[in-house]
Amino acid sequence: MDCLLCGQLNLPKKTVINSHNNCSNCGAILVARVYRISPNLETDRSLMDLTMLCREFNETDIEGVKKIFRSAYLNLLRTRYNEGVYSVVALHIYRLQNNKVSNLNAYCNYLGVRKQSVNRVLHRLREVFKVDNIYTPKEVEKLLKNIELNIEYNEIKSLIELVAEKAHINVGILSACIYSVTNLSLGKIARVFHLSRQTVLNHYKKLEEIV
Repeated sequence: MDCLLCGQLNLPKKTVINSHNNCSNCGAILVARVYRISPNLETDRSLMDLTMLCREFNETDIEGVKKIFRSAYLNLLRTRYNEGVYSVVALHIYRLQNNKVSNLNAYCNYLGVRKQSVNRVLHRLREVFKVDNIYTPKEVEKLLKNIELNIEYNEIKSLIELVAEKAHINVGILSACIYSVTNLSLGKIARVFHLSRQTVLNHYKKLEEIV
């Protein structure tokens, strides 16, 4: 990272993110990210990381995400990790609990936090919140109402119920089920679930083995 004051220091990003570093030339504090906000935009400056994360990924119920962030369960774990990690955790949990697709990798990249740290926190919360992308048939039905695909649950119901008897339905398997039953394009399905086209195809092959 270049020093914003003198421009003479370059550090690998991993040594800067989530820690305080001083420029060896002028002594200025280096920061991992700087937010530029329009003066005409009304911005809630409490929990800035969480607020900016929600706005970046079009989550309108910011107060709902904040309730999870401020929950007693997260506060009990608030030790070595910074606000960015817990912001990602809160948004991820909120979206899963409200039957929405969560893009955990993108959240981590946006706030510059380690996915490994986020996964550690999520693992400790697994008894309290839904923290993974594993779905029951009923959850699949609710999820389909919140994604940008023109598909009714009845179109894939029989396949979903069959798969649920033999394996866990994760995002990859769900995307493969939709690809198998509908005429939707591979690329469109992959984009909605934040997967690569190859990942969908790999799960499609796995789906053939399951059924």
